[in-house]
Amino acid sequence: MDILALKQTALELRKQLERYKEKEPAALALYEHMECLISAAERGEINAQVEPRDIPGHRIMDESNLRKYRDLSEAYSNFYVELIEGRGSDTLKMIEEIMKKVRK
Repeated sequence: MDILALKQTALELRKQLERYKEKEPAALALYEHMECLISAAERGEINAQVEPRDIPGHRIMDESNLRKYRDLSEAYSNFYVELIEGRGSDTLKMIEEIMKKVRK
């Protein structure tokens, strides 16, 4: 696990949640569900892969209008990927290749 990358994504997610939680109730709910995990990542206390089922917030992101905030959505996704150690996975590499082709 890349603890530094996880910490950086945690800091960015906190920054984005702080930005939106005053105007979006769903962002406040997401912040409340994620705060403990974000704090642990910021302190470097997470050093093993987290199971996706143990990461809160996916439903809030999907069922609210938070996805319209690209920066928040990206921050959540990056944090999630770091938590599950998905950066090195073959699936993520395949998705990244597809995204590069789509963007061209």
